[in-house]
Amino acid sequence: MHTNSAKPEVLHNLNSSTLSQKEQDIFALILESWPTSAVEIAEHFGEDLSSRESKKKASTKYSYYLQKLVEKHLLMSKRVGNALIVWPVRAEKLRTIHNILENEVQ
Repeated sequence: MHTNSAKPEVLHNLNSSTLSQKEQDIFALILESWPTSAVEIAEHFGEDLSSRESKKKASTKYSYYLQKLVEKHLLMSKRVGNALIVWPVRAEKLRTIHNILENEVQ
């Protein structure tokens, strides 16, 4: 069934009480552009990143939401230095299927 909503299909399948509006917005952004980091998300949402202190504050703020999405099994994450890099679990599943198919062909 087609809807006129701008939300990605994945978000339609989630219970609205499962994610806050901020989490939905962040998750939708990650579905559009991944892998990404907390600083890149902060930049997208127009946070002040002009100083080292403001960048650290914004990174901490969005890392909190990213961790919540990881705990809800919507994102995969990896630390690279101080940065938390995230991508959708859905993409990881596709990568796994691709690897399985590659091994069957050989």
